[in-house]
Amino acid sequence: MPGYHYSYLIGTLIFAAAWVMCFLVGKSYRPQMIWGTLVSAPFALTSLLFIPQYWSPPSLFDLDQKIHVGIEDFLWAAAVGGIASVVGEIILKEKLAETRGQGRKRHLAPFIVLAVVFGVLEFWHPNKTIYNMVIAFTIGAIVVIFVRRDLVLLMLTGALNFTVLYALLFVYFLALYPDFIQRYYNIPNLLGIYIFKVPIEELMFASSGGAIWSIAYEYLQGYRLVPGATFRLAPVERP
Repeated sequence: MPGYHYSYLIGTLIFAAAWVMCFLVGKSYRPQMIWGTLVSAPFALTSLLFIPQYWSPPSLFDLDQKIHVGIEDFLWAAAVGGIASVVGEIILKEKLAETRGQGRKRHLAPFIVLAVVFGVLEFWHPNKTIYNMVIAFTIGAIVVIFVRRDLVLLMLTGALNFTVLYALLFVYFLALYPDFIQRYYNIPNLLGIYIFKVPIEELMFASSGGAIWSIAYEYLQGYRLVPGATFRLAPVERP
């Protein structure tokens, strides 16, 4: 294996390989997978908040060390967002149909609440970004539950399966680079709880992020899951 300087890149490629598998298996869900990938990629900029308080990973051209955001961050965010957006539906084997009677109105309340909660918590405890993000994701998911109860099953399935997949990929990565956590994570800022050597913070992020991201496309685009329905994009509205 390449040395530890390329370990973060190898980790992102592992997640990218999982993205490719989901893309190949979930043919019916490719539109929202591409949507999830493109929308989540810019969230790599949150790396500016995580370095060095949470970790300081090695990166190509030492970008993470120099400007706190690197190429690997964008690749990882894109892969994770794409996977999380479809893993629940791939498991449930259900299709998308336009929500009847609700048109294409976009209700952004859960995501506005998420952003506000994260901003407040980050202002209050700026050195606890990972926990602030987990709490914000969780509250956003709870708001969705109250607004769109029909998405609860997809949310729970997506969160569970994404967390399991995330953990398996992380464990595989640690088998290749067993000292990665000790080398690059800010151990004193962690809870010190590990599951198969994976920090509990990573699994908290996967479960809360998987919950909100697994239903983001359906919620924002006005879709519902229907067993056996034929997937179709909503028609373009004409003036």
